[in-house]
Amino acid sequence: MSYIPHKFLSAKFRREAPAPLKFGADGKFRILHLTDIHQVMPEMDDEEDRRIPEANDIETQHVIETLVSETNPDLVVFGGDNISGYWKEFTYDLVQKTIEKITKPVRDRNIPLCVVFGNHDGEEGFHTEFQMMLYMEYPNCRSNLNDENVYGCGNCCVTIKSSKSDKDAFAVWLMDSNDYQLNKEGKLSYDCVHDDQIAWYEKKAAELKEANDGKPLPSVLFQHIPVQQELDGFSEVTAEDDYTFERDGKYFRFGHNIIEGRIRECPCPPYMENDHRNQFESWKKTGGMVAAFFGHDHINDFHINIDGINLYQTLGAGYCTYGKERGGRLIILDENNPKEIYTQSIVIERITDADI
Repeated sequence: MSYIPHKFLSAKFRREAPAPLKFGADGKFRILHLTDIHQVMPEMDDEEDRRIPEANDIETQHVIETLVSETNPDLVVFGGDNISGYWKEFTYDLVQKTIEKITKPVRDRNIPLCVVFGNHDGEEGFHTEFQMMLYMEYPNCRSNLNDENVYGCGNCCVTIKSSKSDKDAFAVWLMDSNDYQLNKEGKLSYDCVHDDQIAWYEKKAAELKEANDGKPLPSVLFQHIPVQQELDGFSEVTAEDDYTFERDGKYFRFGHNIIEGRIRECPCPPYMENDHRNQFESWKKTGGMVAAFFGHDHINDFHINIDGINLYQTLGAGYCTYGKERGGRLIILDENNPKEIYTQSIVIERITDADI
């Protein structure tokens, strides 16, 4: 069992609350979604050709820097698997340096930042609570360890004020989709948002609704692992059909009901036989959820709509893992038309030798 060194626990988190997030005079609010960065320090890689880890590091930082610079966001959301937490060479010092590195383009511009965790961030025992404290050392970080004592780390709600008043006009939910669970065959599979997290969400959403004259507050949500209902946007077929992908023994057709974007790998929600569908049903019951944004599937960037809720996958940003293209997603909210969200999947071209 690993532990958190005392020197990291001594950080002072008592600080003045940052200015609230607020829609601009044009009624717009811009969010940059950066996910699956999977960054490591290049000296951790034992690749014989040193150009490879060095190029991966350069390319990953170039993706982050370019997206932050070009999209001019009002908020940056790190969407999980922010570091490759399965690398056994990680130490607490290297975790700290890696998080400082990936957040530097955001901190240098004093842009508000939020973070959710993926299944890999804390995989080798570098607890997500420890990592969250490192993110929270940045004064403009809007995330916290948890809004309430529920399962996981980083479950919180951040609101955006109206451009015309101090009234909340939009909610941004950050949820921990956790890491792994045992499936019915006793094997590890992807986890999900747990029932106590859902209960907290419903309680908080009810408070926001009451403060919003009894109307559900328009909302977007970020978490790493997608909900099971994402697969409802695909036709279930047989193994003999063309253009299919397999998920937990079932076969689905690529491309069905996709509004835009690309599917290059099988979507990976929680294990289907465990029937973890409560979270999405909670969104429908509570109301107000306009869109949810996921990472996890590095090479997918599709958009589908299930029962009136938009579900988006965002391309992975990092070069220390698999993928053909790297990038992120720009999201523009409009307080005057909250149900219509503009998004753009952005691919960033390589700058180092493509053969490396």
